[in-house]
Amino acid sequence: MDTTPIQRLPTEEDVFDLQTGSDRQLLSLDEQHFFDIAGYALLPEVLDPGRIEESRQRLESLAQLPSEGVSLRPGDGSEVELINIIEAGGVLEDAMALQPVLRHLQALIWGRQFRLIASRARIRGVGSRGRLTQGGKADPRRYAGYRCGPEGEFRCLLVTCLIALDDTDAGDGTFCLIPGSHKCHLPHPYADRELDQVPPLQDLPLTAGSAVVFTENVSHVLRSPRQESQSWLEFQYGPSYMENWPGCEPSADLLRRTQADPVKSHLLLAPYYHPAGSQKKMV
Repeated sequence: MDTTPIQRLPTEEDVFDLQTGSDRQLLSLDEQHFFDIAGYALLPEVLDPGRIEESRQRLESLAQLPSEGVSLRPGDGSEVELINIIEAGGVLEDAMALQPVLRHLQALIWGRQFRLIASRARIRGVGSRGRLTQGGKADPRRYAGYRCGPEGEFRCLLVTCLIALDDTDAGDGTFCLIPGSHKCHLPHPYADRELDQVPPLQDLPLTAGSAVVFTENVSHVLRSPRQESQSWLEFQYGPSYMENWPGCEPSADLLRRTQADPVKSHLLLAPYYHPAGSQKKMV
């Protein structure tokens, strides 16, 4: 299990990839095919027990008193959303650059031409509710688009990594989705139905410390916890030109403390177009 962020400078081959927006094959054919037909990938044990506990404690503290740069958005009384959590540093900052996640991002977005768009955490209590997104061609969110070319060139406009900080069982706070819905041409008819009444909806139980990486174009939702509150880390990544979500602009302090880390500093680059300038900014 490798839970450490990538810590290396680009090679000459990497620079070529940066300039062209291409990348050598990072996912196996099985992994490519599964993501193409299902719209997601499961990543076991991206956080070890120590980091899981540290993350929980930091979120509980931030929910009581957000640190500078982190904002709190109360939900319906059963859910709290923390925005721009990387500003809190430590494990919450490190979690944006986990190697298993970055491996998928490089394959799914545009080589190394991607950046962090948003970082959040969700503390979901019993009774909190989620809304099933539309997905597919009918999804009104233009930034959620998905494409895969004949040679396996993925071009996902927005990829989300959701990390569970608590075990989730089927039907109890689980992340769930409609596999393949990122390719659907018809709008789904489930807007007003309870989740248990959506036949193609599939639960993806996760153990604490595991993650799911998915295209935002797949129809998905979080079920309500039934017994205890559950916490999640959520990181969203897009192509290099995509703007940050509101409230997720990196502070000058965050940029200073990450400038010596080639991966974090790349994730926090200001929006840019490729290939012009990308080599200079990365190296």
